[in-house]
Amino acid sequence: MFYLREIITGKLVSSDADGLRLSIGFFDDIYIPTHHMPNPNRYEPENSNKNKGTWFWDYGEEIDSSFNINYTDKIKFQVQSVSYPPIPVEQPKESKPFAPILVSDKWHFRRKQDRLWRILH
Repeated sequence: MFYLREIITGKLVSSDADGLRLSIGFFDDIYIPTHHMPNPNRYEPENSNKNKGTWFWDYGEEIDSSFNINYTDKIKFQVQSVSYPPIPVEQPKESKPFAPILVSDKWHFRRKQDRLWRILH
């Protein structure tokens, strides 16, 4: 289904202190952990919900050199790992739904001609 180093375009589904979760339409369990996000970056939690927030990529030293990662962005990413967790016999009701496959990825940016272009190695 997914291949290592494959480049895919996804859409942001959620953002929390652990990183980003992306969807490609038919599959919603793609995670970009904080250590694979563009550096330097920072996270600002929402006032109403500390479990949600916005990630920012601070790509320069100028005052307006910060790019927020929001829900309208299409994000290109490179698959770094694919894992198939064991199927649980029982799950507590309050737990997240079981994901039969987890994809971890890497995401990089480059600034070009005053526009932000997403690129990957």
